Amino acid sequence: MSDPITLNVGGKLYTTSLATLTSFPDSMLGAMFSGKMPTKRDSQGNCFIDRDGKVFRYILNFLRTSHLDLPEDFQEMGLLRREADFYQVQPLIEALQEKEVELSKAEKNAMLNITLNQRVQTVHFTVREAPQIYSLSSSSMEVFNANIFSTSCLFLKLLGSKLFY
Repeated sequence: MSDPITLNVGGKLYTTSLATLTSFPDSMLGAMFSGKMPTKRDSQGNCFIDRDGKVFRYILNFLRTSHLDLPEDFQEMGLLRREADFYQVQPLIEALQEKEVELSKAEKNAMLNITLNQRVQTVHFTVREAPQIYSLSSSSMEVFNANIFSTSCLFLKLLGSKLFY
């Protein structure tokens, strides 16, 4: 096994092997690390790529496994597609296109139904201030009830994360 290679992608460090980086020889990374393209170095001697470091982890994992693994609530699909285009990893581009078709079908099947009820509730209470002396107080508040129906798991997770702590 070859020595590990550390990449600085947009300020985020990743360590991998030469075999992983050249696993798709027709990609930009394959060309860079087979010597066909020059590589830039940062001040620590790491290979520097001026791209988004956050989504590079998904690209690197694809290079390792040839499988697109994204979290269920992944929100950076457009950015990841642009990064895959930049790195020219054709199988990843195709996997992303399939994933986008899958997501668009799921979105078309989503349904949301909201019923909102509003009412004012009044609470009356008495306070004993001394023997045979009571005070009566009232307080009113608006109460909202919402019934929400949705077939999208992602929507429900997002809504739940915003409504509940």
